[in-house]
Amino acid sequence: MPLSNELRDVAIEFQCPACSHSTVKMGSWVTTIGSFKCDGCKAKVRIGYEYKLAVFKSHLSKR
Repeated sequence: MPLSNELRDVAIEFQCPACSHSTVKMGSWVTTIGSFKCDGCKAKVRIGYEYKLAVFKSHLSKR
């Protein structure tokens, strides 16, 4: 299942699995990034494809 292009220009919120700190990034960023440094706990957070699918699905269901 591909990631929706419909959300490329939409701000998407997701939480750090280590500290639950919220991060808001554009869908295009979420589709291309593999990991990021959490602003809350400074942990390196890996964003796998399955997690991206879940975030996109959750965001689409709220629309």
